[in-house]
Parts: sequence; structure tokens; C-alpha cells
Amino acid sequence: MSFYDYANLTGNDAMQYLRAAGVTLYITLMSLLIGTILGVVLGLIRCSKNKVISILPLILIEPLRNSPLVTQLFLIFYGLPIIGGIMLDPFPAAILALSLNTAAFMAVLVHNSVSAIPQGQWEAGLALGHSRGSTFIHVISRQALRLLVPQAITLYISQLQCSSLVALIGIMDLTKLGQNLALRTLKPFLIYGIVFLIYYVISSPLSRLAKSLEKKLSFHY
Repeated sequence: MSFYDYANLTGNDAMQYLRAAGVTLYITLMSLLIGTILGVVLGLIRCSKNKVISILPLILIEPLRNSPLVTQLFLIFYGLPIIGGIMLDPFPAAILALSLNTAAFMAVLVHNSVSAIPQGQWEAGLALGHSRGSTFIHVISRQALRLLVPQAITLYISQLQCSSLVALIGIMDLTKLGQNLALRTLKPFLIYGIVFLIYYVISSPLSRLAKSLEKKLSFHY
């Protein structure tokens, strides 16, 4: 008996797994791209010396960091049509929810990375004749990146895993496909084992990259 016969799977099911993995990667990559850009902007605003300006991003960051992603997804997909008459298809709704959630956590990572650089580095840059902006670009940002990159990759892995929640609004990602195939084949352990393996294959290299970069980029003041 072949594996396909045992699992009640067909060749078309294998293609469905590939397509579902593509959907998962597409939603994840798009939301990470948008979320990273927005998060960096919010994080840099948080670094402002003006206390009023630095507090403004918290209006967005704190609610997103301290509430479940699934509730954010439902508020965007089901709530916006009721509140503002804005109806989004599942894909845009999923990308928007994941992007905002990513941005909130990325903003904190950016702010913490910049704040971790000793004040003496700023003073050294200014003493060399750099403006504050030039000091940030040429001195602070390079050191902050060494702290930020490994943490950002860890965040990306987490968001890849959280992307499985988009199945709740009907998107045929890996998790949703697993649900459908488990119901059809009546072999949930096997089906979800395959889903687990695909997620592992995608995220494991990123995890190793994060650990490697953390070792290579680590430094002490």
C-alpha cells in the first residue's frame, strides 16, 4: 500500500499543499514587508526627544501588542463593515491585520535597539562634528542594527506561525487546507503532521539564521 493510499490522498492533494504553502508565504512576506516599514517609522518616532511626539505611536502600538491577533483579525474583517462600511476581502484583511501587528512589535524592537546604544556614542559623534541626524545615521544606526536584526528574524518566525490564524476567515492557507483534508481523510494526525513539517521546513532555516547572526553580531560595550 502506497503512502497516498494509506493517507487517502491524491496527487492533486500534493499540489494543494504546495499552493497552500505559497499562500502562507505570500501573506506572511507581504505583511512582514509592510509591517517592518511601518514599524521602523513608529520606532524612530518613539526615539524622539520630544516627549509628546514620542508618546503618539503608543496609541497604536500598545493596543496591538496587548491584544490577541485573532481579535484584531476579526475586528478588521467583521468589524470594519459594521463600523465604517468598509468591506475587505479575506486577503487584504489578513495582510492588514498581520502588518499592523508586526509593526507594533517591530516598533518596540527598533526603539529598544536604539535606546540600548550608550549615550556616550551620541556624544562621541557630536564631538566629531556630526549633527544629531548625521550621528544617528553614521554611528547609532549601525550599532542598533546589530541588536535589531536577530530579534527581527525571531519576530518574523513568530509572525509566520501566527499567519495560520487567517484560516479563520476562509483563506486556503496551510492550516485551512489541513482542516479540510483532515475532515475528508479522517486522518487528522497524519494530515496535521504534514502541515507541521511544512511549517518547520519554512521556519527552521530562519531560526538557525537568527542564532547565527546573534553570535556574529553580538558585542559588548
